[in-house]
Amino acid sequence: RSISLKAYRCPQTGRDIHYSFAHLRGGRQQSSSPLSSNNDEAQTNNILKNDESNNTTIIGPSAACWIFFYPAGPNRRLLEAVISRYTPEFQCDRDVFFICLNRPGKGGTSSSSSITATDASNISPEQEYIRTACNDIITIIDYYQVPKVSLLYMCAGSTFAYSFAKLHSERTTGYILGTSSWILRHDGNRSNDEGSNADSTIDYSTPSNMNSKIHSWAMRGYFGSKSMVSSLAGGVVGSVPGLFNSLPQHWVVDGFKKELSDNERKEFDAQYPEDGGVAFVKMMTWSHGDGDGDGSIFVNVDNSIVDESNGNRIPNRNDGNAKDIAVCLSTQQDLGMEYKPSVPKQKRVLLWHGENDRMVSVAG
Repeated sequence: RSISLKAYRCPQTGRDIHYSFAHLRGGRQQSSSPLSSNNDEAQTNNILKNDESNNTTIIGPSAACWIFFYPAGPNRRLLEAVISRYTPEFQCDRDVFFICLNRPGKGGTSSSSSITATDASNISPEQEYIRTACNDIITIIDYYQVPKVSLLYMCAGSTFAYSFAKLHSERTTGYILGTSSWILRHDGNRSNDEGSNADSTIDYSTPSNMNSKIHSWAMRGYFGSKSMVSSLAGGVVGSVPGLFNSLPQHWVVDGFKKELSDNERKEFDAQYPEDGGVAFVKMMTWSHGDGDGDGSIFVNVDNSIVDESNGNRIPNRNDGNAKDIAVCLSTQQDLGMEYKPSVPKQKRVLLWHGENDRMVSVAG
């Protein structure tokens, strides 16, 4: 694998944070792989340094560090697909690190705390979930002594990336890059089926073929309360690894490719040229099935006694998928994240889409 699976146990709070970690070495000849193995991390360009005074690994200030926010469904393991695709194109003078955290209640990471009675009027469970996810990032980059990070996201990871930039702007470089951005609905525009800009407070719109009707119906409450829909959808998302294992692999590939454009099919075949694309199914199965943080090596606790110290651990209630869906079913106002209509040019987020871009169908 091109990533390492790691975990950190917070000594103050008892939270377990499971994350993936990748190190691309800068200044290498094109003939040599930029990927750093676990064995040579500490020796590479003297970037990763061991601080013997407190047994901490430090990422040097000359390196770049990106935090990757996965979409709803997968987990930290999706970083493997990103890195393996990016590595052949990597040309950089300095070392680059990628870190992807399992959000609370996902893949071994402790669930977010229940909101207290005093907080109830000020913060929603979804806001508490986002805030906990952002605080976990601070914990990990503090451990590596990274002063500032850049942000990379896919789809529903956008809300968490923008929230981190809002809550911890002093720890970001100002660079945010994302694909398939999930756009939160405005409170007065919960069901933008038409693609028209019904939200007069901000100048944005999306074509109707890029808006999910099922999402619009859920926002209207047709399927029940947000908590019920989130719980059911979270259960469906959690069943994906089992589905991948039970369905014929070539059938899955053929069904998926039907949803792609001609150019996308060419790209798919170029990336997965053997066995009819079965490697894609294997990658998806692996990237979705993280269990309870399977394969993690704790960086600050003796792994041989991790289970013995579980008494002080905040548990993982496996509610991360449901919480992700609840965030997606929230409006800007629900999360305190209204997109402003007028901001300085250098702070604007620009969105592009292709003329033929559309939502993938439920079958796809």
